[in-house]
Amino acid sequence: MANIVDAELKNKGTVQLKKELTPDAFQNLISKWSCIVRNFPITIDVLVDKIEKGLERVSGGIVLEAEFQRDHKWTTKKASSIIESIFLGIPIPTIYLSQNTMNDVVLFNVIDGQHRIYSIERFVKGNYRLNGLSKLPELNGKKYNQLPNFLKNRLLYDSQLDICSIDISENEELEYEIFLRFNQETNPLTKQELLDVLYRSDYATWFRSELIPELVKDDAFNTMFNNTGKRFKDRTLNYSVYTCLAYAYTGLIEGKNDSPIYIGQFMKAMMYVEDGKLEDAKRKTKEYLFSFIKFYEKISAQQKIKHIFSKEFLNKRNPQGNHIFLISFLIPLTLVFKYLLEKQIDLKGNGKCYQIYDAIIIGMRNAQFGDFGGVSSTSYKTQIKCFNEMKKSIDDILC
Repeated sequence: MANIVDAELKNKGTVQLKKELTPDAFQNLISKWSCIVRNFPITIDVLVDKIEKGLERVSGGIVLEAEFQRDHKWTTKKASSIIESIFLGIPIPTIYLSQNTMNDVVLFNVIDGQHRIYSIERFVKGNYRLNGLSKLPELNGKKYNQLPNFLKNRLLYDSQLDICSIDISENEELEYEIFLRFNQETNPLTKQELLDVLYRSDYATWFRSELIPELVKDDAFNTMFNNTGKRFKDRTLNYSVYTCLAYAYTGLIEGKNDSPIYIGQFMKAMMYVEDGKLEDAKRKTKEYLFSFIKFYEKISAQQKIKHIFSKEFLNKRNPQGNHIFLISFLIPLTLVFKYLLEKQIDLKGNGKCYQIYDAIIIGMRNAQFGDFGGVSSTSYKTQIKCFNEMKKSIDDILC
């Protein structure tokens, strides 16, 4: 899994907060997350032109992806209200974009305002009729091309949107952090939906539209990853699979505790896979995942463990509710599977699987894994302690 793409990940570490916070220490803490923001108004004809450039991946383009469009959550009535507000001269909330000027092609990702932009672009393209307008009811039922010319001109050339662009060239993690903070109050998107917007790529589209539908045909996968209708619909299932891929790809990164950071690293790497290597990356992804599922399916059958990525792996007791699938157990079992592959240990023999399970359990218990006592179960400190103990146990028993 580590060689799906040839990329080197650097561990930048984290700044540690001292007991006494001096002005200089505070400045060091915030320097990584400081935003350089540029404000500029644009007319709607320019907005539509930039969206066209985004589709063609031309510098200066604003990217609106088909996958996001299919998940568009605004009703036509709500989208129409945006158009009515523009006609009435009522200000539209500021739209926030991000840009990385270090890239050869500079595209603008939407941090906040995706639905507003999409509502405007769809109307100008003639994709829906206005409805539910309370102040301009005469326009209800009309598409853009049915408007009188003076209204078309007013919309395209005499209406401005307030745009703020944030430069993320020095810290690409800033994009996710800002996007998450803008969205966490209204919560229109899940974590994976946020990541899908930020790290758009041909690989991510294949992952959503082909790989996940193929995986959910496998009964063992559905049980292991707790595939419920809700988890499938809101892409939480996708998030879980990405977690498996991401930790296998990066390993544990010192100081990094949050799964979205790992997934972001992986999805970003997939963005830069050369076209000629993309099919190979897809093939390796599938091979890895299906071998991963097959291996833990065998352990599940041998040990009579139904929910492999839960505390049942340790205590053989049937979990309930949200405890049926735990990222905190997926991470170490992902890491140990990768380690077994690297050590070229035979994973096919039944006897060997019994030994591997015993070794993993010994390692987990030596690390007191599962007895978290209020400490984050996915933190680097917790996971590296467990992983090191599992490796030692595997080496003692199998090598």
